[in-house]
Amino acid sequence: MSSPIRIGGLRDLYTQPLYRTIKGSPDSPGELLFDIPSVHFDAIMSNEIDAAFTTPVDYAQNSSGMILYPNIGVSSTGYSNVARLYLRKNLQFITSLAVGLVSTTDVALTRIILGEKYDSEPKIVPILGSVDDMLAKADCALVTGETLLTLQSEFPFIDIVDEWSDITELPFVHSFCIARTEKYSKDIHAILHSSMDAGRNSIGSIANEIAAETNRSSDLIQNYLSHFSYGFDELSKASLDEFFRMAFYYGMLADIPEISIAG
Repeated sequence: MSSPIRIGGLRDLYTQPLYRTIKGSPDSPGELLFDIPSVHFDAIMSNEIDAAFTTPVDYAQNSSGMILYPNIGVSSTGYSNVARLYLRKNLQFITSLAVGLVSTTDVALTRIILGEKYDSEPKIVPILGSVDDMLAKADCALVTGETLLTLQSEFPFIDIVDEWSDITELPFVHSFCIARTEKYSKDIHAILHSSMDAGRNSIGSIANEIAAETNRSSDLIQNYLSHFSYGFDELSKASLDEFFRMAFYYGMLADIPEISIAG
């Protein structure tokens, strides 16, 4: 390609193997730009970037004219430590859900789990603070992100992805790569796939690098990353289909988007 591609990336720790050969090297075939999914969608529409990694709900809300890059993504099955729902002790009914700085996808997934397994439709209460602060004002508290690597709390919790796997017997798809349909490029797909392959074969090295940057244990990072699978297969599509259907049923999506994957 005549000029470096521009790809929108997410900062979530589990996405880092996807970018293995795209970032951090003068010889990189692409430029990686980190931001939130809504900003990436605007940049895609204005042709400022060529492709972007996104999350299920963000895709569902902006899917018109978009296409997924095949075989590119990240998912997990069972316990993954991506999202925990902390519960008040001796709780009989769940009527309120405290959320802080969490993604709309994590909120939607939690809402599905509470509806399917606990017959609950809780009021969502925005609260910033510790688990104790959140549970002082709500029956349960959704906590996500890297803070879970070292978070200690006396309150019981459930792993949201583990609950999803129990309900559906499917992985949960955390992120995948999209572009405008007319901008899909086999060259970009090759770059993305090569980078993902390099990343999933270098988890130990990636863990060492992240540990050095964050002053965390390399073993801790490697153990965390070991919960994830990199790619996007038929089970991934089935999981997205089911998530969109259930999110719509529980009022978290206005409609069920079509999943268009480049052939």
